Amino acid sequence: MYKGIVQLVIGLMMLVTLLVGYLPIPEYLVELTCISNMLGGVLLTIDGILSICGKKNLSSNLYRAVCVCILTVFFICLGSLTGFYHFNFKGAFFFLHVINPIAFVGCYLLFCNDAERRIVSVANFITPVLMLVYLLFDYIRCQFTGKFVYGFAEPDVLTFPYAVLIGIAVYIIMMLFSVCLLKVNKVLHR
Repeated sequence: MYKGIVQLVIGLMMLVTLLVGYLPIPEYLVELTCISNMLGGVLLTIDGILSICGKKNLSSNLYRAVCVCILTVFFICLGSLTGFYHFNFKGAFFFLHVINPIAFVGCYLLFCNDAERRIVSVANFITPVLMLVYLLFDYIRCQFTGKFVYGFAEPDVLTFPYAVLIGIAVYIIMMLFSVCLLKVNKVLHR
């Protein structure tokens, strides 16, 4: 019951901060920050309700897939502290960029028991796909709008072959994120 209440509260917090942050600026709803917080909030809210009702919880693979995306947001935001680029940390965006990612990953680590899950499994190869789908969406969107969501790359420089190479590199990095999360989870649930 405690687990379900915590999941529900954090899930609703993620969704409320998402609405507060993005309703005034709907043109930014395509950002990974928005999408990963929305997916995390919905996942925690549904899982919290299922937990409170005594039903079976959602798969920890879903948690890891969202963790990979939301941690990407978190680490990119940490990188902005170097001063090379700027991220919004005001108001709800402090939650969306910092608090919510930490809370979501904390829920995965504390409430999903992956102690028996193998490190080498099909699930670990599938986990990064959510991030790749977002990057593919951003690439296709750029073909129509002429700009990427975050503007980290110039559209005319990022040709299709480079995009494929970047996709492969991102896939490998996201799979490593997933394996690291799984290992930490296994240690916590021994």
